[in-house]
Amino acid sequence: MEPVSSAAIMKMKEEYERTFRKSSTENLKKKFPARPWIQEVESAWISKKELLALLEDNKANGLRIHYGCHHESTHKDPKLDYHGLHNVILVATLDSVNPDNPTMQNSVDQLKDTAKDEHPMSTLQTTGAYTGKGGDLIPLCPPNCP
Repeated sequence: MEPVSSAAIMKMKEEYERTFRKSSTENLKKKFPARPWIQEVESAWISKKELLALLEDNKANGLRIHYGCHHESTHKDPKLDYHGLHNVILVATLDSVNPDNPTMQNSVDQLKDTAKDEHPMSTLQTTGAYTGKGGDLIPLCPPNCP
């Protein structure tokens, strides 16, 4: 991964706003007429502590970022509910072929529902909160903007 200039970041954010976020907000307002304030997200945030916990609990050497939409209600307050909003899902990955220099091609998502679902290449024996899980309830803006 190479550093990106702040000008390039601003251009990408503008393009997202103009193309995806604007039309998605319009679609969300149609889909959820009882929530006229609804807007598609523009950012998500995670603390270093939570990110490191996800990686360490899974003895991971990488991270895959999946895109998704919240398919059910996440909060009792409709103004804070993520239902319908675009989100990112953080999933720890393990490259056991080249652990010191992991690659996307060799990295395996460390998602498991039970111990028997363990990937044959994985030797994980972890007990942390994120073991075999991803993170999706990352604070989204909106509705949770600083």
